[in-house]
This record gives sequence, C-alpha cells and structure tokens, in this order.
Amino acid sequence: MSQKAPYRRSADERALARAVAAAPPDAALVPVPGMRGRQRLRVALQVAAGLGIGLLIWEAFALVLNGSGSPLGFPYPVETFERLGEYLFAGRSLYGHSIYEHLLASIQHLLVAFALAALVGIVLGSVLGYFGRLYPIGMVPVSIYQMIPGLAWLPVAILMFGLGDDSAVFIIFAVSSMVITIGVSSGMRMVPPVLVRAAKMMGAGSATIFCRVLVPQAGASIVNALRLGMSSAWRVLIAAEMIVGTGVGLGYSIQLTRDLLDYVGAFACITIICLVGLFIDHVVLAWVERTMRQRLGLEEA
Repeated sequence: MSQKAPYRRSADERALARAVAAAPPDAALVPVPGMRGRQRLRVALQVAAGLGIGLLIWEAFALVLNGSGSPLGFPYPVETFERLGEYLFAGRSLYGHSIYEHLLASIQHLLVAFALAALVGIVLGSVLGYFGRLYPIGMVPVSIYQMIPGLAWLPVAILMFGLGDDSAVFIIFAVSSMVITIGVSSGMRMVPPVLVRAAKMMGAGSATIFCRVLVPQAGASIVNALRLGMSSAWRVLIAAEMIVGTGVGLGYSIQLTRDLLDYVGAFACITIICLVGLFIDHVVLAWVERTMRQRLGLEEA
C-alpha cells in the first residue's frame, strides 16, 4: 500500500507560523495600525448615509403631499432646519421658553425616571434571575406590567400625582423599569450553569457567585437591557409631556405647536428629539456597552 506524501506548508503558512511563535505568550490580538481609525470612519459614513436616506424620504413625502394640494403644507427639511437654527442660535422663543429650557426640562425628566427605573430593574431582575424558583412566579406580574402601553399608565399617574412633572416621571419609570427587569433577569439566566457549579466546588458562597460569576458573565446583557430601557424611556417621555401638561419640555412644545398649526416648529422639535435620541443611543450607551465588552474580553480595547 502506497503512503501519502507528507503535507508541505506553503511559504505564507510558514511565515505565519514563525510570526505566531515569535509573539509573546499573552498576545491574544495583533494590533493593526490604522484599523481603529478606519472603523470609526466607516461608522461615521454609515451614520451619515442613514441620515441622508432619512432626509431624502422626508423630502419625497413633502413633495408628494404638497403637490397633492395639502391645505396646511407639509414642512420641507430646509425650512425645518432654518427654524431649528433660529431656535438654537438666534434666540427665538418657543412660546415663552427657549429651546434649551425645553430640552433641559425633558432631560431632567428622563434622568430622574431612568435612574429610578435602572435601580428597580437591576435589583428586581437580579433577584428573579438568581433565584430560579422565584422566576416563573415573579415574571407573571412583570410581563403583565410590561404589556401595558406607556400612555395607558396615564389614569394611574393622574390619580397618584395629578397633572405635572411627577406624572410624566412615573409613566417613564413604569415603562422602562419593566424593560430593564426582563433584560437583566434573562441575562442572569443565560449564564452557563457549569460556571456556577464550578464556583460552588471551589467553595464560593452565594454572594461571591453572584458578584464574581453571574454579574460579570451577564454584564453585556445588563448593559443591553439598560440601552433598551433608555430608548423606551425617551420615546414615552415625549408622549407623556404632551398629555400630562408639564408646562415645559420638548413634548409639551410639540403639543403647543400642533394646537397653533405651527407645523414647521413642531418638526424642528421632532428633529431635536431625533438628534438627542441618536446621541444617547449611538454615542453614550454605545460607549458604555463597548467598555463593558472590553472589560469582559469580548472586544479589543
């Protein structure tokens, strides 16, 4: 029986093997010069392309609707950005308040509500995720509350706090806290049981297992839950301000511009909402998620 000829590596394979052998033992990743800069440029171009497509769709809607004889006139992107520039740089008042006062009020509502929602969601989600026997029981009311739309909480908010800022904060909290709870508990339950068993075999107690095994392993899921909770909070914030009569805020300003048929002003406020939401999700929360993934070794620093 003839024997197969021994496999001979190519010159490229031999060069790669020599490079790997010469690398230090802890060199898990080989840095490529300029890679980080190219990645950032690619992300920036992708965001710019997405914004361009959105503006083209907006322009097309305005052309079609205005061409069909709409009596009110659908705002074009150009006139909307001109009005936005007046609000931002020319000091034009938006019904008694500057655009910065409306924006600051909305951010204050958001931060207060989201801080409470994050605290409750992380604690409750961790308890449900850690104690397996509580999970099927506790998730029933959580799922019920999570199915209630944001504005459906309005009667409860008015009965508890009346009209005003407190009602808006409560509605935001009620929606985003359930989203965070579900995400955190699911992340905890996705940790491989073999890691928990290994920690127990090494003598780790319940507190050590929770802090040193479950939380780090579920860290990416926890950050993602916070990201989803923040997105939900920002969306319901605008609707809550439009209805509960906060007196100031981006949602309240949209309500005023709509009642006065100032649709260019309304679109300017909507543009600010989109830009702030984009900044929160794609800059702030994306940075938090990237940092967490780097600490967990899931992404290159």
